[in-house]
Amino acid sequence: MKEDKKYTLATGESGAYRLQILNAIHKPYTEFLIKHTGLSAGMNVADVGCGTGNVSCWLAEQIGFSGSLVGVDVSAAQLDIARTQAKSFGLSNVTFIEGSAYDTKLTKESFDLVYCRFLLMHLNRPNDALKEMRSLLKPGGMLVCEEADFSTAFCEPVSKAFDRCIELFVLLSQTRGHHFCMGTALYRKFEEVGFTTPSISFVQPVAVRGENKRLVDLSLVETTNALIEAKLTTAEEIDKIIHELRILAADETTMFGIARVTQVWAKK
Repeated sequence: MKEDKKYTLATGESGAYRLQILNAIHKPYTEFLIKHTGLSAGMNVADVGCGTGNVSCWLAEQIGFSGSLVGVDVSAAQLDIARTQAKSFGLSNVTFIEGSAYDTKLTKESFDLVYCRFLLMHLNRPNDALKEMRSLLKPGGMLVCEEADFSTAFCEPVSKAFDRCIELFVLLSQTRGHHFCMGTALYRKFEEVGFTTPSISFVQPVAVRGENKRLVDLSLVETTNALIEAKLTTAEEIDKIIHELRILAADETTMFGIARVTQVWAKK
């Protein structure tokens, strides 16, 4: 079976700060969504593609010690950070395991809720991952997914540097068979794997000041080597874009529209 191309962004300590910013941006909307879909104490929950465990730890707090959470990620470096974070919060109802989104090795039909955020966009076979997550649900269990569409990101006033950065992200994902515009297709993907009545909502965060605006240039820094290897740009162009993005990030009269997020959820 064809293996996925390498994950585009940094993992472990080198990517942890960017992920903290990403979580700060999306945390309010993610938490509102999951509560809306019925999260409650005592549930068995799986967080697939859990990364450094930011959402996993919040989920574990919500379900309490009568519930249990399993976080799954392909990166051992990410999981090391996740375990450290869970320990710092005193969470004993969390387990983190290394595994593939296509074959988690978790027990089928044993979870009340399965969650993923910004996972499918990095996969070559998103439908196979969705099928795996669906198989983990108990009858009546809930699958909740959030995916971004990078093509919807914007800068106001318009910036050529910002637009070029987003264009490079999308081009790179296409060369790797990934799906950085997955958000728009997510509802249809749910239908393709057997969910008959998914629900959907959209969220588009904006950033005007502070470190949240650094998400864009930090993401470009992490993709620099991959972009150059793919011959999509040069080191000189990337340096120029990063310089301009950092000026924009420090300018509180400039607004960044973070990529719109599609939220889809459905019962099995």
